[in-house]
Amino acid sequence: MKIKNIKIILEDKIIESGIEIKDGKIQKIGFVEDGIDYSNYYLAPGFIDQHTHGAHGSDAMDGTIENLEEIAISLLKEGTTSFLATTMTMEEDKIKKAIQAVNDYKSDRGANILGVHFEGPFINKEKKGAQKEENIKVPSIDFIKRVNVGNQIKIVTIAPETKGALEVIRYLKDNNIVASIGHTAATANEVLEAIKAGATQVTHAYNAMSPFTHRQIGVVGAMLLYDELKAELICDGIHVSKEAIQLLLKNKGISNIFLITDAMRAKDIDETISELGGQAVYIKDNSARLEDGTLAGSILKMIDGIKNIIKFTNVSLVEAIRMASTNPAKNIGVYENKGSIAVNKDADLVILDQNLKVVKTIVAGKVLFENNN
Repeated sequence: MKIKNIKIILEDKIIESGIEIKDGKIQKIGFVEDGIDYSNYYLAPGFIDQHTHGAHGSDAMDGTIENLEEIAISLLKEGTTSFLATTMTMEEDKIKKAIQAVNDYKSDRGANILGVHFEGPFINKEKKGAQKEENIKVPSIDFIKRVNVGNQIKIVTIAPETKGALEVIRYLKDNNIVASIGHTAATANEVLEAIKAGATQVTHAYNAMSPFTHRQIGVVGAMLLYDELKAELICDGIHVSKEAIQLLLKNKGISNIFLITDAMRAKDIDETISELGGQAVYIKDNSARLEDGTLAGSILKMIDGIKNIIKFTNVSLVEAIRMASTNPAKNIGVYENKGSIAVNKDADLVILDQNLKVVKTIVAGKVLFENNN
């Protein structure tokens, strides 16, 4: 495949140039004589969603290859070329089944599944959000070893104040698994202890964590204060206000934020009642909530999160793409091959029009989605 005269979004700038793709890799960036002309279009690295539960009626916890493929194909429409299938606080056998399915998944029809974000059951019941309290467990290295089929777990969300959590965090660090502070009522001191043990990020910034006050800054304050922590952000304008997003960006900087969707199975389908973690979820006004009003993931598309962060904060397109592609690639250890446009990297790419509509999504050099509207 050859493309010419396209605006290529690099990590630090946009250049108008050409690109050649061969055998699933980027072979050349530069002058291309006989490629397809894409003047006035952008070429971005494929987006990497490190925290998403599902889409198009399927959820990672369904635990089947067929459901994973439904999600992977659906995500192409929003420019996502790689993702972590995200589990929930459910029974151990269901979690293991979900991870087994990820390990067995071999399809090349959709976005790459790079592993698992293990969100629960090592959480605090006070900040359980849309997770089932009856399935919450005391953090345990043995539990992780029992369910971690094929070493697919890349991120573990954990409440650091719970019994045994620091020991688990040290284990995660030693095994190159990201320890993410989330669904937690920790104090700032408890967060600091987690950082010392090896925690490096927070799960969905501001949501399901102890709030900031002037006497006890909580997890929110610790997130903003400690440079060691990076932050996931659901940029839908519902989970986090525009001003809170601006505050996060001011304190963490472009390189320390990951745009995520935290999306659930109701994304990309027209329904009003759905399901997440065995609980009924009601879809209304662009949000997904339990019956009591608790937010239950999102129905956000990654491309819309990118548009929103530009609108809410005035970051550049280059910076927004870094938060959706480069940063998560570095975080989960795939930056050598993914997350930016460079020679010899995987040809996981997205063509966008001037309004940032996804025109084509390319995975390993193959066009897997094309928007003809």
